[in-house]
Amino acid sequence: MHRIEVSLRLSKLVNELGLALDGPDCTISGVASLEDATPEKLSYVKNSTFLENAQHSKAGALIIPKDMKANFSCPIIRADDPYFAFIRASMYFVSHYSVYPQEKLSFIHPDTEIHPEAELGAFVTVSPGCKIGAGARIHPGVKLMNNVSIGEGTIIYGNTVIFPGCIIGKDCMIGANTVIGGEGFGFHFAGGQHRKVPQTGIVRIGNNVEIGSCVSIDRGTFGETFIDNGTKIDNQVQIAHNVTIGKHVIIVAQSGISGSTSIDDYAVLAGKSGLVGHIHIGKGVTVGGGSVVTKSVPDGRFVIGYPATEHRAWKKQIAALSKLPELSKKLRRLLKRENR
Repeated sequence: MHRIEVSLRLSKLVNELGLALDGPDCTISGVASLEDATPEKLSYVKNSTFLENAQHSKAGALIIPKDMKANFSCPIIRADDPYFAFIRASMYFVSHYSVYPQEKLSFIHPDTEIHPEAELGAFVTVSPGCKIGAGARIHPGVKLMNNVSIGEGTIIYGNTVIFPGCIIGKDCMIGANTVIGGEGFGFHFAGGQHRKVPQTGIVRIGNNVEIGSCVSIDRGTFGETFIDNGTKIDNQVQIAHNVTIGKHVIIVAQSGISGSTSIDDYAVLAGKSGLVGHIHIGKGVTVGGGSVVTKSVPDGRFVIGYPATEHRAWKKQIAALSKLPELSKKLRRLLKRENR
């Protein structure tokens, strides 16, 4: 998305958000932080920590917590969650990047179903059996192999490759240079060499899933690699064959998930997390950054470290390790006394 120049009456914006305006109406042309806001911009106050900054801000209007007691010189909008209200307001001032359709510069096989409202950029390949839904935006250089299905409103950015049979749901966003449905890394050692295990499955992705740039999601060996609705995946993530990921999971950059691992709903994998294969990550689990998870984790746990350990136990281990140099000195002194 990118910023666009749009001017809206504050009263109309507030009405769209289902909130109430306290103060005079005005025209808003965008959103900004408290520090950068000008009289034409809307900003927000997350909590009382930012009250002083807000009172010195030049913002034309502010979204504040419902229970905040303070005087402001500009119009205010009260909300239960000011930041969420600000995010919703921001959407009125951004737009998706243009596709600039160029069908003459693309390869589109006649045996396809492309909705008239879908947009395809230059140098796009749409192979036999593909289906592209209404409002989908396929940016330049994207390659859809045989029998790929793209749901309504899904956006796929440049040079992404989607392998045969993969299914992408509605309102998804897939970043540039991502590969979905590529070969899983499966080998069997026999006869003195590594023998490749054929990977014949697909990747299936639910609705409202966001996938960053340079992500690799391998297809199932025989069945599916599956990502459920609402999950968000950052840049440079590796998801191996037969992995199952639940709803509204967060996976941060450079994480790696080995084959046949399952991740339940609402789990969070912080940056550079690593998961071995054939384990289960429970609902609502948080995996700390840089951790390596070597066994299944029950629901609701927070694990960190290598190998990943329950967070409180890990903190005790780190505290104990920090005392080792002094303990070592004491031990050497005791040994010297004994040897005299």
